[in-house]
Amino acid sequence: MFKLQRKPVSSVLNSKFSYRFDAPIWETKSAANLVLVNSRDNDALESKFALIDIETNELKWEGLQFEDEWWVSAYHMTESMVVFQKFEDSQNIDDRTVFGFGLETKESLWSIENVRLTGVKGNQLYLNYNDDQQLIFNIEQQDWDEVMSISDSNELTEYPIHYEAESKHFDTLARFLKLKTNINMAGSCDYLESHSLIFIAANHVIDEMKSLTLCVFNQQGDLLLQKDLETGVKGLVSGAFFIVKDALIFVTGKNELNIYSIDEKN
Repeated sequence: MFKLQRKPVSSVLNSKFSYRFDAPIWETKSAANLVLVNSRDNDALESKFALIDIETNELKWEGLQFEDEWWVSAYHMTESMVVFQKFEDSQNIDDRTVFGFGLETKESLWSIENVRLTGVKGNQLYLNYNDDQQLIFNIEQQDWDEVMSISDSNELTEYPIHYEAESKHFDTLARFLKLKTNINMAGSCDYLESHSLIFIAANHVIDEMKSLTLCVFNQQGDLLLQKDLETGVKGLVSGAFFIVKDALIFVTGKNELNIYSIDEKN
């Protein structure tokens, strides 16, 4: 848990990218400097994918759709490829087809039908085929591996810890947030310490409406950023933000993706 010190304040957050999608953002995947965004329109049953480069802060492409799009989701991502999964049977979630999609070519490069996915690490996809022994497929080499890799996948994405009201840390965070922002946290929160900063996404109530607000503090307890992410939600929200390399990424109003640089060097 955080330790606060009193030193001069210096802002380290800068807005670098903001883009509003036509439909709510359902999930994101990231690898290296790339972020894949899946937006979904529940009324039209439309699902679209977009790719963002967080180093150049640009939208590389958007509007990618597949046949039977509502049953397709991103399972894993590498620097050059996305592994998509398609659910073949709504009554059996283990019955899936997986395929590799090139991020530059925007083409499907390989596919494996009727498999049960058991995990993934780096470039290796773990699966069972016809209830046989576990198989290992190399995503980038597009071929089978005989042994699991022992190398680290060098995960660059940081996700917050989710604290429910019953957690021993919840009251401490609630008191801190009330003191610094006058927000009365209720229900749960997401918490992360990274880049010498403190990130708290707090569920609370505004005018009798359930809301979610992201606050960022330095180690001295000074408020650097406060953003209302969502208002009028039906329940508690988690997974509101994450960090990739030196970029803070979060969604406001369900549809808008925002990227802030952290401790940017001039």
